Amino acid sequence: MSDINVNASTPSNVVDTNTNELNNSYSNPLDLQNNFLSLLIAQIKNQDPTDPIKNTELTSQLAQINTATGIERLNNSVGRFSDKINQNQNIQISSLIGHRVMIPSSQIVHTKNINTEFGINLISHATSVEIKILDGKGKVLHVNKMENAEPGIYSFIWNGVDLDNKIIPTGKYNISVTAKNKDKDIPVETLCEALVNSIITSNRDPIIDLGAMGTTTLSKIRKIFK
Repeated sequence: MSDINVNASTPSNVVDTNTNELNNSYSNPLDLQNNFLSLLIAQIKNQDPTDPIKNTELTSQLAQINTATGIERLNNSVGRFSDKINQNQNIQISSLIGHRVMIPSSQIVHTKNINTEFGINLISHATSVEIKILDGKGKVLHVNKMENAEPGIYSFIWNGVDLDNKIIPTGKYNISVTAKNKDKDIPVETLCEALVNSIITSNRDPIIDLGAMGTTTLSKIRKIFK
């Protein structure tokens, strides 16, 4: 069995080289461990005989290298898992093209002689709800009323005829909602129907093109029609 000569000198560039290799191969756990062993041998060869490296120091270094290796492996696993989720999400989102959705909007797009669907998202119980469709001048064209409505999403259909039984032309119209629980105002969100034309996928929230209704994001869709 060969002995270790603690007094033998080792060129300083050996330690520097090993340190650099350790840093450069940080992303490879196996190389990281191999370089750690090389660095450990260099430390032992160059230790001070009067103050040798303590076992606790070696244990601490080994624990640090194992922790770094574990974190790197965890990061790689999480990254692959996240990529897989994004791929599946993009496939599911692409299936929305050609479907009608409900999104928050204070306006609806009406096409003459075609029924227009709109809705509300009621936050809490309301004893009375009144929904109005108005033109650009504030004239009331259509009214829907509900009583004792529970929280949730409600859909309505407007046939494009005003209160005077006149056919309304194609255009954008405003939605106004008043919801109350007795004398207390209840938060409510107005919704409009839109057709998904195309989707721009991204790492965050995909951008959904709704044609005349502009664009929106997946997180803002309240309802998807079959």
